[in-house]
Amino acid sequence: MSALLQVFAREARLAWAGGGGAAGPAAFFLACISIVPLAVGPQAERLVAMGPGIAAIAALLAVVQTAERLFADDASDGTLELYVLMPVSPALLALAKVLGQSAATLAPLPFIAMVGGIMFGLDFAQSALVGLALFCALPALALIAGFAGALAAGVKRGGLLIALIAIPMMIPALIFASGAGRAALEGEWDRAWATVLLTLAVSLGTMALMPFGIAAAMRARTG
Repeated sequence: MSALLQVFAREARLAWAGGGGAAGPAAFFLACISIVPLAVGPQAERLVAMGPGIAAIAALLAVVQTAERLFADDASDGTLELYVLMPVSPALLALAKVLGQSAATLAPLPFIAMVGGIMFGLDFAQSALVGLALFCALPALALIAGFAGALAAGVKRGGLLIALIAIPMMIPALIFASGAGRAALEGEWDRAWATVLLTLAVSLGTMALMPFGIAAAMRARTG
């Protein structure tokens, strides 16, 4: 357990030391939701309707842009080989690694999504639900991005490969997350809360299965 906590802490420290921690993804997410009114116009009804979907798309892009550094540096300096040789479950190690990096870089996104919802014209309760749905979706998004990052570790221009692998796999979680916001907009709060629970179920299922895929990808990159 101590080894997993050390991996978690190491990834969090590296995210802050080498990549600015949460500043990059937060700024990227905020920029994405801020420029939408410039593109679609200031019509209030349109912006309200688009708010949950725009938050989901911005979250997807913010998560993907953090994935390349997760395994690329470890593959180049030999750390990935040491991880594979550690006397702990590779799947648990992969989970600790991804969660450590995502905790340091993605934590502000649900709060920014809530503020963005208010900016788009949602009321406080609807905006809070959008932020909660995104919070429930983040573990799935982070682990999928980690899987794509492990597959692309050491590949030149791996960012494009990561996007091609990760984005289609992220769509179900994002559909549920944005669907919760849409249900809240329509006043169907029972359906909204049910959709939030479905989003959480997707994340829990991803947490149960995806670490094994990441571990297999790590072994493949070191083999």
